[in-house]
Amino acid sequence: ETKKAEDYERQKKLFLDQINFAITHNKPLMIHARDAYQELLEILEPLKIEYREKLRGDIHFFAGNLEVAKRLWAIDFTTSFTGVITFVKDYDEVIRNVPIEMIMSETDAPFVAPTPHRGQRNEPSYVSEVVKRIAEIRGTDFEEVRQTLVENALRMIM
Repeated sequence: ETKKAEDYERQKKLFLDQINFAITHNKPLMIHARDAYQELLEILEPLKIEYREKLRGDIHFFAGNLEVAKRLWAIDFTTSFTGVITFVKDYDEVIRNVPIEMIMSETDAPFVAPTPHRGQRNEPSYVSEVVKRIAEIRGTDFEEVRQTLVENALRMIM
């Protein structure tokens, strides 16, 4: 148990170092927070008060619920969706409720290929299947969603 606590503290320190680097260099954070959304929010929410618009980023392969997503959006973190949304409905509520400017799309290639490519090696070009599904869930035009997600990505890195 002591080793686990030590590992957590070390990981937290390294994460804070990465956050400070991103803030210092005006870069967005790209965070994979699998099974750690509560801990992530406990770190980011107080820092957002201190650093304001300097602290921003994207949550890679978002797999949380609507409550977690709302807290992330409130501190200017986008939520990124992968091919998993093409074959499960777990994230439909989040996708329907997210402000479109807070959505990113990705493939997570070479893993988690979207329908109709399940079981195959995932490819970056398959991101269009993710965008198509986001448009379907939201009841919106594909091209409109695609263009907005491109703008979101550009805004993130500029």
